[in-house]
Amino acid sequence: MLRNTLMSTSDALVLFDVGAGQVQGSRKSQEDRYTIILPEHFPTKTDGNLAFFAIYDGHGSSLVADHASKNLHNLLAQRPELQRGDYDAAMKAALADEDGVLLENFMRESVEPAVSGSTVAVCLINLTTGELVVSNLGDSHVILAERDPKTEYPYHIRRLTQAHKPEVPSEEARIREAGGTVEKRNGITRLGSLNMSRALGDLQYKNPVNAVEDQNLTTRARRASSSSASVCGNFLSNDPFTSRRILQSNRRYLLVIVSDGVSDLTDDTALIQHVMKLSMRGMRANDIAQEVVSSTASRPKSDNATCVVAMLDGQYS
Repeated sequence: MLRNTLMSTSDALVLFDVGAGQVQGSRKSQEDRYTIILPEHFPTKTDGNLAFFAIYDGHGSSLVADHASKNLHNLLAQRPELQRGDYDAAMKAALADEDGVLLENFMRESVEPAVSGSTVAVCLINLTTGELVVSNLGDSHVILAERDPKTEYPYHIRRLTQAHKPEVPSEEARIREAGGTVEKRNGITRLGSLNMSRALGDLQYKNPVNAVEDQNLTTRARRASSSSASVCGNFLSNDPFTSRRILQSNRRYLLVIVSDGVSDLTDDTALIQHVMKLSMRGMRANDIAQEVVSSTASRPKSDNATCVVAMLDGQYS
């Protein structure tokens, strides 16, 4: 998805190239989704040119990942915090709004949002000001690097997200305070059936669904609870980890978003170096992202894998 249109000369950053790749791997179905929204397609007008990139790694089914990939950016665009430039608060509220829509679907249509969920890794970039806000739930990740303007060699490689796992002491404490339990089964620490502690959907682990009396809807949530329904909190959280930074107009950047089908098989530095090696050979973002995920598909028991690659150049780099 090469961006051919010119950015305003007042923008701090130029979105030079962006693209995505996916493979199903050894799984029975593809439950990952991704979204790329360029500024001219962002659902609302703001003072700056906004770009939105996200990966959603579904589990249980693709329902929540699919729903969020089509709706989260629209919910974000409707948040009053966005117009005020408070992107952190807007992202947090939009994720809560998405769970609210899923709850309505659960109440009216289907139990699937109770037993299906999705991780989230999302980037919102104001190209005019250079502000980058990253939020995540679960174990999909965002990696940022700078590119040397002469050699394109990547440096200052850093992960902008956090993994939300039940074995993390702060996450385990939060789960127990909400009335849940964390158990280790077959060497994996779990909250009920999940190996993560924050996600969209999975409403059986969240209020008000995990506090209802219908055992047929919340069997696994009951197994994750050590308390009565009346005192249950949200065992699984939709409160994201968020980081914010200003990208400089005299530098060049590489932004890579990956599901755990990629990040579990390579470290961040090796991944970024591989992406830039392919870029220096003349490959575009779409092809680079597809090569990254395709390299995981040949491995035994490979997972769904998704990758988004974005090249950002400062206006004066």
